[in-house]
Amino acid sequence: MRRRTGDKERWITAAAMKIFAREGFHGAKITSIAKEAGVATGSVYLYFANKEGLLQHIFSELWQAMHASFQDLLLRKELTEKERIEHLIDSIFDLFADRPALALLFVNEQPYLLREAPGEMMYHYVDFLRMGEQVVRSGIGKGEFSPDMHPRVFTNFVFGGIRQLLQQWARAPRQFPLYVIRTEIKRIVMQGLLPRAVLNPAGNVRA
Repeated sequence: MRRRTGDKERWITAAAMKIFAREGFHGAKITSIAKEAGVATGSVYLYFANKEGLLQHIFSELWQAMHASFQDLLLRKELTEKERIEHLIDSIFDLFADRPALALLFVNEQPYLLREAPGEMMYHYVDFLRMGEQVVRSGIGKGEFSPDMHPRVFTNFVFGGIRQLLQQWARAPRQFPLYVIRTEIKRIVMQGLLPRAVLNPAGNVRA
């Protein structure tokens, strides 16, 4: 079934996510993406020069959304740094909650793009991690977080953990329910960030 002309780019992008997630970027074919989208193969090339252009478009939109969400949190002066990180984790999981194919794409194909053809996403990716480090440093300066924390290492560690668990959820949602992953990530992150005086002898956050 053909889509209305105004919908074509959106449907091509959605179809590409599914095909890339199922077959991998290198195994995917433009003809398969066009068939999934319900458009002629030639229509894909009206919007994207090739598969790589499609992949760059998907990741550029993804990282723009994640970056914009983080920027909004930084502007909310009423939030503590702890609350800012909790809201950030929620916003990341909300972005993927109904899109397991995007989660698989995010985990499996991002390393290729970062290495071979980062395009516009590189700015948002690098600045997103920088903002994470900024929040951790601010939290240390305000006494909210442990002074022993290394902002860059911690930010990359947490983000890497989220990516890995998103993959597990996308592949086995019953074994790795998203609400459990979200809750546990926040618990582990907060335990790692908070000063020891805020933790009880068992290592849990004091009420």
